[in-house]
Order: sequence, then structure tokens, then C-alpha cells
Amino acid sequence: MRKFIENIKRKFLLKQSKTVFAVREFTPVKKATTLAVLYLAEHEQCEAILKKLKIFCEENHLKLISFGYFDDKQLNTHLIPTSSADFFCNKHLDSFKLPHKSEFIRFTDKKFDFLLNIYPPTCLPLLGLSSLSEAKFRVGSYLPQYSFCFDLMLKSNHDDLLVFTDEILNYIKNFGNGKI
Repeated sequence: MRKFIENIKRKFLLKQSKTVFAVREFTPVKKATTLAVLYLAEHEQCEAILKKLKIFCEENHLKLISFGYFDDKQLNTHLIPTSSADFFCNKHLDSFKLPHKSEFIRFTDKKFDFLLNIYPPTCLPLLGLSSLSEAKFRVGSYLPQYSFCFDLMLKSNHDDLLVFTDEILNYIKNFGNGKI
């Protein structure tokens, strides 16, 4: 039954993603200006991941924009959205715990140069945001059933999100010809 429900959710996301008309292209890091990240805000490594991304962005003159998801009914009152960091929770999702573009326009309509998806592979709210994003280049874990959410999927030998983050950053930094 659980697989059946997940399949329905996946098909719903696929249908929604077909309404997004975005130009997908790889921009070399030297020419890029923005890097956005979707992450699970309650993950034990999220602070270390964000710190690593911040250092990478400073070194490469990129603006970092982060969007964290809490699997909870309400956000904690100390979480204040800013122009470069925002959060959402289940109250922003539909009854299937999936996002609607109209609720996340501020994030999905921006044409980031890179959108990094750094979270455990079964986080449907974040997969949904990636599928709705107009980012130029979306990178995430190897999930063939969710290929419509990414422009590049990396298969990692590690379950550690910090190691996966290193692999993503290494790839986008060293892939410099701009053609995929």
C-alpha cells in the first residue's frame, strides 16, 4: 500500500513538473552567480553542509540561497526567513505532503545557476520543489524514478550527506566547458 501511495505522489509530481517551462543549461562556476540548496533542516549534518556550501560560495563568488524543510506541523518561532535563507514545514504542503508551485513561487520562479538537492532520497516535499524549480541546473542523488526532478543525478557510494556534498561541489567546479 505504501508503494502504491508513493507511486501516486510521484505521478502527481511528474504532472506538475510538466507545467514548468525552464531553460536548463549548465553554467560554469566561473560565470555563475547563484547557488541554491534544498535540504532537510532537521538532519544532523545540515549545519556542516551549509557551512561547507557557504565556504564554497565565498571562494567562487556565488550568492548562496538555502531552503530548509522541517517535517513538522509548525516552524519554530526562532526561524526567521531572510533573503538568502528560508524554511517551510508541513503546513505549507497539501494533504499528500507535496508542494504546489503557487505556495513556493518566491523560490521556484528564480532562475538559480545551480540548485543542489542535498537530503535523504525519500523526501518528497523537497523532490517536489526541485521538480517545480526554474533553476538552470538541478543536481541531486541518483533516483531514476524521479529523473524529472534533476538535470544531473550523481550516484554516490556513500550515504553520508557531507561526502555527497563534496562530490557535488567537486563535479560542478571541475566541469567547465558548459556543455552537458
